[in-house]
Amino acid sequence: MPSITARIAATAAAAVALAATPGVVATGLSAAQSRVSAPATVVPASGATTEESGATTEDQSTWTRRHGGSPGYAGQGLGSSGSGSSGFDATGSSDLSRAADGSTISGTEVASMKGVVMVDTVLPDGRGAGTGMILTAGGEVLTNYHVVEGSTSITVTDTTTGRTYPATVVGHDAAHDVAVLRLSGASGLSTVTVDRSPAQVGQSVVAVGQGGGQGAIYQVTGSVTALDQTITAQDETSVGSGEQLTGLIRTTADVVPGYSGGPLLDTSGRVIGIDTAATSGGDIDGYAVPISQALAIADQITAGVRSDDVHVGARAALGVQVTDVTAGGYGGSRGATGMPSGAAVADVVAGGAAAAAGITAGSTITAVDGDTVTSGTDLSEDLSDEYPGTRVTVTWTDPSGTTRSTSVTLGTSTVA
Repeated sequence: MPSITARIAATAAAAVALAATPGVVATGLSAAQSRVSAPATVVPASGATTEESGATTEDQSTWTRRHGGSPGYAGQGLGSSGSGSSGFDATGSSDLSRAADGSTISGTEVASMKGVVMVDTVLPDGRGAGTGMILTAGGEVLTNYHVVEGSTSITVTDTTTGRTYPATVVGHDAAHDVAVLRLSGASGLSTVTVDRSPAQVGQSVVAVGQGGGQGAIYQVTGSVTALDQTITAQDETSVGSGEQLTGLIRTTADVVPGYSGGPLLDTSGRVIGIDTAATSGGDIDGYAVPISQALAIADQITAGVRSDDVHVGARAALGVQVTDVTAGGYGGSRGATGMPSGAAVADVVAGGAAAAAGITAGSTITAVDGDTVTSGTDLSEDLSDEYPGTRVTVTWTDPSGTTRSTSVTLGTSTVA
């Protein structure tokens, strides 16, 4: 099974993995870490072929999810820079290989590109950066969900005009890594041009994004090498098993952190995918969500239609900061403190749902609606589909070792 480090929106975030989930904040992550990705798994879909051999393959590379780039992030295994902007509505390109702070950047700098925006986020313990695409003149923007996940505020800069707008998340689909943002006060914006027809193996492409999170747009060239790819992607700072993404386009474009959410273009400048993941190492391949898949999700979000995968509007919050209590960490199902495995409550948000229910710091949450919670990740996953105002039954062990259970009305999360 090939391994991957997937995600290409980098952040200088700590507390991202669980802070991004309803009202839960992860602890123990260094603020110096970039949100690029940890080892994960890539499984090419059955029957997928490469341009070189035309045979079914199993790529043994290491991958990175192309989140945004955080300031100072040095991209791994960068390849050659991209070509000029022929065929694209872009201006002022120049070849660059390093940012002012010495970090490596892959691609050719482009002063502006029609419909492309830079997405910058504030997280509970740092900042993040990525890319997006303008879908409507009124300010609806398409990006990867992992670009904005866990953020407490979002700003978006139109590369055509240089104007910056505050943004909010209209909705997201974490399973397919798609989010729609809405810009405040925007009108008359230039939009991207899309091509919903399927990509073709051997097709030439250009990936565009905020390489290295340095406040500039870059582009790199490549070609499509396989279709309908399946990968399991995980951020460097996350603690779960990662999420599986399916139906992806694989290319030879050398995308690096910061490209996440940016367009994968054909030679006519039409969007055929969203830059989402890439290999690390000396020979980079990129992955993109097909634009037809992403737009179908975006249409559902903007129509306000909820589903098992699509979350529309604000997320719910329990109002706790947690760490993991595991059998491995404590040497048994109950640790030295007598606490069971679960999500250990390090802090409680004053006035939040947990505080109102009587959950205190030092408690361990062990179940939500009867589903066993063995870690902070479990807790966040159990709450991820809930909406503000929903009532759930939370079971926990208090600091004295007494097991308690009560119905809790979830609040509104302050993170995306």
